[in-house]
Amino acid sequence: MRCFRALAQRLQLSAEYSIENVEMEHLVTALIESDHFLVYTQTYEEDSTYIIAPPSLRGNPNAISRLLTQAFHISEEEEISMFEAKEEDPDSIDYVDYILVLSPTSRFIWSGLVLLLELPRLDLDMKENRIRLIADGTQARLTAAKRQFCEVLMPVDEDDEPLESIFGPLPCVVESQSHLPNVNNELRKITRATNRLAQSIVDSVHHVRTSLHHAKGRQELLENWYLFASEHGQHILKQMSGPTLMKFNQLLIKLAISWVSFICDDCDPDQRVTFKWAVNALEFALQRTKRNNILQLPDDQFELLRQKVASCMTLLISHFDILGARQEATQEKERQELAERQAVNALSEIESDALLGIPLYSRYIDPAVRMFWERILSAVKELETRRSEMVSKDTIGRVLDEEKMVDRSLVSLAASSSNISIRWQQGRFIGAGSFGSVYLAVNLDTGALMAVKEIKYAEVAGLPNLHSQIKDELAVMEMLHHPNVVEYYGIEVHRDKVYIFEEYCQGGSLASLLEHGRIEDEGLIQVYTMQMLEGLAYLHEQGVVHRDVKPDSSWGVCLFPVRHSPPDM
Repeated sequence: MRCFRALAQRLQLSAEYSIENVEMEHLVTALIESDHFLVYTQTYEEDSTYIIAPPSLRGNPNAISRLLTQAFHISEEEEISMFEAKEEDPDSIDYVDYILVLSPTSRFIWSGLVLLLELPRLDLDMKENRIRLIADGTQARLTAAKRQFCEVLMPVDEDDEPLESIFGPLPCVVESQSHLPNVNNELRKITRATNRLAQSIVDSVHHVRTSLHHAKGRQELLENWYLFASEHGQHILKQMSGPTLMKFNQLLIKLAISWVSFICDDCDPDQRVTFKWAVNALEFALQRTKRNNILQLPDDQFELLRQKVASCMTLLISHFDILGARQEATQEKERQELAERQAVNALSEIESDALLGIPLYSRYIDPAVRMFWERILSAVKELETRRSEMVSKDTIGRVLDEEKMVDRSLVSLAASSSNISIRWQQGRFIGAGSFGSVYLAVNLDTGALMAVKEIKYAEVAGLPNLHSQIKDELAVMEMLHHPNVVEYYGIEVHRDKVYIFEEYCQGGSLASLLEHGRIEDEGLIQVYTMQMLEGLAYLHEQGVVHRDVKPDSSWGVCLFPVRHSPPDM
């Protein structure tokens, strides 16, 4: 295309003006008064074609013959400047030689100077009532020659103020072309071939994408192809006009839609290079839909473009860490995983010590700490001994009647696989719900803290469906294991009460944090929100719907309270 533009600049050195509504007598008078002269050839006049030259060519008939018969004329200095891609400024050119070819339909009388000059007969394909101006040089010099010709017809005074003229400026019907018809035909062929090549390059992207659908490493190849086709298409578009321009512009809009669809459908959204490709595709789509181009799209193409641009924008946003929330959540998850690994390792060490008969408190190095734990364990054993004696003396037991709903539910809970027997000690009161109270407890076998929910049958005797609700709740909780869902350990069934063991979250609930106003740190809010959403997403994957999400921890209605503990600071 660059070579074609250079070739066009050399060959398209003429312009045409219409004289259909101009009195020939007035036009001829203006030319004679500006010292133009008539070149009488004895051949062109037979077809009512006349050649007129400016006074600068009065003693240079060879220049007149060269301007008329040669396709281009350029000096050695101008050729060097064109080779170096330097464009000449038309305003810096003082004067340019040119000739005028007239084809009037009315006769006129020339009373000025006449030059007899034999010239070869050429087919100039002149239309009636036209003036063809042929300049000597590049297109910049053609622009300067057109300005000179307008000044002849519209004279100005010393202050560049226009003088009174009989007729106004002539309408220019052809801005630039070659004055030889054969050359114009060849230039049009080159233009058509160039346009077809550009259309083939743009259309080839869709065929290549279809052909390489299952090829390995196709993403980078197609991205380079899209990039080349878009840059080449935009460069060619500048040289087009009329219907060809509109048709090719529609092809580029189709290319933009295909490019954005390729990013959304065929590229890995997690790769960094996809982010760069998405930026290129969206930028090209923005350029192609500027101004009224977006209004010319059919409804189906507009809807497809809208959907793909939205998906592409979502991909871009996913690469940004908004206020550090994603990074903070990742770090929090890593801290939780590390704590879980450490707890598992510690538990395995405790179990190995238990197998060897080594007591738990012996792991402490400080003698004072070991002595403290020895006294605590001794007191606990003594308390358990008294309790067992009291139970054996005072408890006479009761017979369960399976026809009663409460007794049948009690048997069902006792037979549950989650019914465990552990050594634990009840601690401080945490809170109360609709169906029981929650206490802090310590697992005497592992030393870990737990939250224990105590449900007494006497307090809920008027709720016949409570046992089925507890059973359903525990059945669901047994299958859930996620960092952002409270972990369920098991139950302990007694004659008059049930204990439910769950994970203890030291941070408390969001409601406790909101007692004195809102949370000021936006980054912390984003971390809480992301943890809550990850927990809910996990529940939905397991087919569980949480119907009571709220800042306060719910122990009665809410089956699975989301973990609210703040991150380590």
